[in-house]
Amino acid sequence: MPVSDYLERIALNERQVSFNRMSRGSANYFHWHQCLELLFVSRGYGIVIVDNQQYTLKPGRLFVFPPFKLHKVFVEAGENNAYERTTVHLDHQLLDGCLQSFPQRRARFARLWDPDRAAHIFDLSDHAAHIEVILEQFNQLTEQQTHQWEEIAMLVLQLMAFMPAQGDTPKTVSRTTASKVMQWIEENYVQKFSMASLSAAVGLSESYISRVFGQETGGSVQDYLATRRVKRACELLRLTDQSVESIGLQCGFADAPYFITRFKKMIGKTPLQYRKAAFSLLQ
Repeated sequence: MPVSDYLERIALNERQVSFNRMSRGSANYFHWHQCLELLFVSRGYGIVIVDNQQYTLKPGRLFVFPPFKLHKVFVEAGENNAYERTTVHLDHQLLDGCLQSFPQRRARFARLWDPDRAAHIFDLSDHAAHIEVILEQFNQLTEQQTHQWEEIAMLVLQLMAFMPAQGDTPKTVSRTTASKVMQWIEENYVQKFSMASLSAAVGLSESYISRVFGQETGGSVQDYLATRRVKRACELLRLTDQSVESIGLQCGFADAPYFITRFKKMIGKTPLQYRKAAFSLLQ
């Protein structure tokens, strides 16, 4: 499946929420969304890469990704690893308005969707059976197309009730090869890239980096670098009126034609088409 099917692929438009209970397929892609995403795992094991760290994907774990948060879900599903999960994508700003009468819960919800915060990872395995009931009840409303903001707000509030009151569960800082590489890319993606420079910075051979990064993330260093550059380009296209050529150069692309080609391959639109579509959503 082409990358363009993944990046920012959730466009809510007139819909209030995108809710899916899925029991098939693997996952292996970096992506982000313009809206808040919740991922609850019912069965299966894998990894989630977000904020340049790796976390175990396992039953009972709830991942909350703020808008525009670059992340990857990597699961190799099979007979011995059935991947069953529920994803919820919703317009966080509209739901925020619905919670005006509940200031404390509204403040907690705001921390979940704050794009400047790290992703939230909760181990809710002790409450998994109850959460499954809540999700299935909402799923039935979705199938009947009867859900309204009242039901959506109730779903989120019910899930929040299981989240630890003091914030995220403790996180162990990852020191994997992939995390070191992604951190280096985060600090250098606007510069001209060379594997030699990366190798010298992390103190590992180029061949070792390529092999282990692929094993740990399911992708190549070059693809991750391109994704990070395109994500920044999307931000500049939405938030500035700079030219496409200028944005491409600022994001590390050597020239405008290559930038446009790579951008369209990933996003499914040219930079100008993306800017026009993003602007129309603000009208």
